Amino acid sequence: MGKEKIIKFPQIREKYQFDEEEFHDFESGVEHQKFLDNEDYPGLVKFCKQRAEKYPDDLYAQYELGDAYVLNGEYTKAIDFITDHHKKYPWNPDYHYVILDALFALGKMEDDFDWIKKPVVLRMSTDIVDTCYEFLKRKRLPRSIIAIYDIFITEGYLLFSGQDLLVALLQDRRFIVDKPEDELFAEVSVIRKKN
Repeated sequence: MGKEKIIKFPQIREKYQFDEEEFHDFESGVEHQKFLDNEDYPGLVKFCKQRAEKYPDDLYAQYELGDAYVLNGEYTKAIDFITDHHKKYPWNPDYHYVILDALFALGKMEDDFDWIKKPVVLRMSTDIVDTCYEFLKRKRLPRSIIAIYDIFITEGYLLFSGQDLLVALLQDRRFIVDKPEDELFAEVSVIRKKN
């Protein structure tokens, strides 16, 4: 038998060393969720503030604090806090959503903020309903209202719910809706034109 190659793990660890403090451990995510589950928003703000201060370069930790301010009803504070982050990272949709949530909670509109990069805000409209029609006319089988709603999530900030979408589709004669009482799984298809 020849010489066996022995791997020296401490050397490998040194080569791939990283600072575990820079990565958020699982427990902090669990702790964050406990505050949400208990609707302890003042506690959530305190927790997120400590994390945002500890990890000032972590974009998500900054977002979580802004979001915690919104959940705690501190809308102006949320806008004031996240504005500088938006200016540094105008492409970050998390920051857009904190600002939009706070603006709408204050009874304002998206135009009431000086955006570096203005986000897309989608409202229920005929364009939304027409997009649903175009999506569904290529489908052989019905789709749940939640699956249809999901096609808009990546397109911008949605100012309508799945229920709003369902109501709009029920009012349009191009659609067939089975189980309309089921807000999540109502099945929607389009009326096919006969040749």
